[in-house]
Amino acid sequence: MTRQKRILIVGCRFDEDRAGGARPWRWPQAMAPVFLAGACNRDTCDVRVYSELYSGPLTDQRLLAWPDMLVLTGLQVDFDRYLHLTAYARTLNPGVVVVAGGSIVELAPAFARRFFDYCCTGPVDELSSVVADAFGEDYAAAPVMPRYELAYWSRLIGAVESSRNCNFRCTFCTMSIGSIGSIGSIGSIRHRDYQNLAPGSVQNEILRCARKHIFFLDNNFFGNDSRAFDAKLSMLRSLHSDGRLHDWSAEVTADFFARGENLDKAREAGCSALFCGVESMDPSTLHAFDKKQNTVCDTPEMMRSCLEKGIVFLYGLIFDPTTRTEASIESELDHLLDQPALPLPGYFTLPIPLLGTPYFFESLEDRRILPRTRVRDLEGVTLCLQPLEGIESFSRWWPDFLRLRHRRLRALWHEARLQWEYRSSLGNWHRLISLGSLFGLCLPKYHRRNRTFVSTTEVLDPQYQPAFPVDPKFESYFQPTFVTDANGKLCPDLGEVLSLRRSNNPEKVHEEAPEPSPGAYGRVG
Repeated sequence: MTRQKRILIVGCRFDEDRAGGARPWRWPQAMAPVFLAGACNRDTCDVRVYSELYSGPLTDQRLLAWPDMLVLTGLQVDFDRYLHLTAYARTLNPGVVVVAGGSIVELAPAFARRFFDYCCTGPVDELSSVVADAFGEDYAAAPVMPRYELAYWSRLIGAVESSRNCNFRCTFCTMSIGSIGSIGSIGSIRHRDYQNLAPGSVQNEILRCARKHIFFLDNNFFGNDSRAFDAKLSMLRSLHSDGRLHDWSAEVTADFFARGENLDKAREAGCSALFCGVESMDPSTLHAFDKKQNTVCDTPEMMRSCLEKGIVFLYGLIFDPTTRTEASIESELDHLLDQPALPLPGYFTLPIPLLGTPYFFESLEDRRILPRTRVRDLEGVTLCLQPLEGIESFSRWWPDFLRLRHRRLRALWHEARLQWEYRSSLGNWHRLISLGSLFGLCLPKYHRRNRTFVSTTEVLDPQYQPAFPVDPKFESYFQPTFVTDANGKLCPDLGEVLSLRRSNNPEKVHEEAPEPSPGAYGRVG
């Protein structure tokens, strides 16, 4: 009888607080491990998943020693956690096969292959081919179907997808990064086109998920095909009217609100909340990020219309101290606090020069990325770019602003007035969603000592100190990965990223790609 292969899939995560804690109340929780688990044959693979966002940093030696294959997934900022967990797993089980995916693996595959056996550059389905190559065809699943029952962090609200990618290319977003055509080398560079999934298959996934509250994981639930969108709403309306679906929420772009009937159709289909990438109330900021879709509607009116229809409006804001004064940012937030008919953002961030985006290349070319910025610093609350009014001024201003010092009670009072304003259109579930968004903004956080919130001087997380002794050849895995050197130039290890820029816009980058530094840690896949 074939022995089952043990496969551990970890959703890696660094906490913005840099204290190494769990964040079980955060939503949405990452669902990639659940989708990746579907690539493994249920009969021949024993699959476990772990979410560091929900459960905190993984340091359980028994679990880390358990798998035959360790699969790592996360955001750009979490890349160093891949290395930490690889060091732990290979120390405890030298024969473990390590698989990694994500945009940094895509952008710098030669660098990533120093550490991981397999570097995945495609969709989650690619893991099926990796499992087949590592263990044999009998261990791979076909077709790939998400393992929703493994999502221990998602017992009330399920998460499915109805589309993939986005039809917009905002310059700061990872959706603007060209994909990489082949594993092991930078192949033909192309954008991932927006793709609607068939309504029938989406319905099947909703029913398989077995939750009455659904959040759609789509980057853009609305998309660019009105007929496909209407067909999707028709399917949801049927599920909602039959009682098989209580309600759903999704992320849409601002052009969704340009069609007046969309809100009515969504509400009839059971929509309870919509997240929209507002990003900024400042037109110059929207222009800088090429956020053209946000200019088709009046944002305050968009918010009011949504709430009047009985749909909670959720959003975040980017406050950009590299182009705006601190006083103008303060006044924008104060204006919102004085408008009880407008919801507050669920979070706000600084601009992030995510690797491979047009915004990153522009910032790199203009030498605006701060010296010794690390991949770990690309989380949104740490300054990575030269501020308009200088670093000293920023360092005095940002910590208090970020923590809502002197504004927290105003925010709570604002929420009370908002819920009273829309008392006739919002039900109890809507109020709970709105309160959850507010608490995400107001909960005390970012209190770890010695934080500067400036990439050049910011403290590292406790995870950069090994939780238990590791093999000496893996000690370097606990050193941070740098984006820029002491002079603000791109670090050699990530020099491959420039190949993407030259392929798309050869005239834009005058700097030669630096040679990667020597050294090969781990095995070559």
